Amino acid sequence: MASVTRNAGYKRISRHFLKTCGFKLLSVDETAVEALVRHPGPSIADYDVHGQPKIWNMMNLVVSGRMFVHHYPLDETGRTFRDFEKLTSDRLTFLVTSEVCFTKALYDPDIPKGSLLTTVKGGYIGNTSFNSHSLMKTESDELLVSNINQVVSIDMETRRPKPLPDWWKRKYEESAKRFQPYKLEKFPRAESTSIYHVKVAWSDTDMNNHATWSAYVRYAKDAAHHAFRTGSLSKFEENLENGISKIQSHYLGECLEGDELTVYIWEDVQENYHLRCHIDKDKECIFQTIFSFFS
Repeated sequence: MASVTRNAGYKRISRHFLKTCGFKLLSVDETAVEALVRHPGPSIADYDVHGQPKIWNMMNLVVSGRMFVHHYPLDETGRTFRDFEKLTSDRLTFLVTSEVCFTKALYDPDIPKGSLLTTVKGGYIGNTSFNSHSLMKTESDELLVSNINQVVSIDMETRRPKPLPDWWKRKYEESAKRFQPYKLEKFPRAESTSIYHVKVAWSDTDMNNHATWSAYVRYAKDAAHHAFRTGSLSKFEENLENGISKIQSHYLGECLEGDELTVYIWEDVQENYHLRCHIDKDKECIFQTIFSFFS
């Protein structure tokens, strides 16, 4: 059988690393399109001064499980779960929408999290977009994080949406019927907001030199702490003590190292446990998110 061609960016994830990084692929169900991976849990550096998990690091942890599953070779041909490397050998994928839900168990220090299990499921498939579902649990089956990420297929040359190949849609259309697209509507920026400025650092970027999906969330949370410290967001600290339960993010553009961003943050006047964020680059919105807190 012919070997799978790898996207240039993914070549930086070496096969040797995938086999020695401490992650282990436990099972793959190619009919249900589900895979299970065991991997290390959070370290002490993943917790903040209040003893709470750093949410962006939890996002990176759950996406690490999915990346491992999507790139770990299943046999000598190099094929991968969901044929992900073959699918992306001639295109890029751009994250459009994301939902990350956190449970109270994630915040409970008495629940062991040294070794975790992440289930990755193939999701909705459209003409140019598709999504993936992930569930991160403890070894005792306690759910910690669930995630839906929807991406759009992008042509490497034109940087425009590129239709997904027919062979891939046909192969996975049956399993995709169980899922729906994850859509978010752009919301208006409030008239009265707190403003925070940030310059994208090299350490914020990924293998495509773009700011990572979790970097935007960190910018939003940093902006919220800054706003509270300077006299705004009166409910933020109280809400934060309860923990973040959900993050819904809409990725509308991209940014690179050195880009200067303006972060607008405000509390939702109609929802006591919601915090909204809008990020501009050159006066154009590139990101919006809603933080929901446990009540």
